[in-house]
Amino acid sequence: MPVGRKYTAYRKALEQLKLKQLDVYRYKDHDEIRLLTPDNRVVLVKLPKHREEMTVEEFIETIKKELRL
Repeated sequence: MPVGRKYTAYRKALEQLKLKQLDVYRYKDHDEIRLLTPDNRVVLVKLPKHREEMTVEEFIETIKKELRL
């Protein structure tokens, strides 16, 4: 499977929250995502683990909690 398709659901979830994914930094035990908010701020969100180890619902809740949406 091409790499891009594996993460499409996570990108679409961000779009539903009106966020744009700029970059993803992958580390040994977690991911960090750089996002553009609707008010044109750039924020860095540290996930507790890799995206593919999370359900889309867990991913959305983590993003909301970190950004206090």
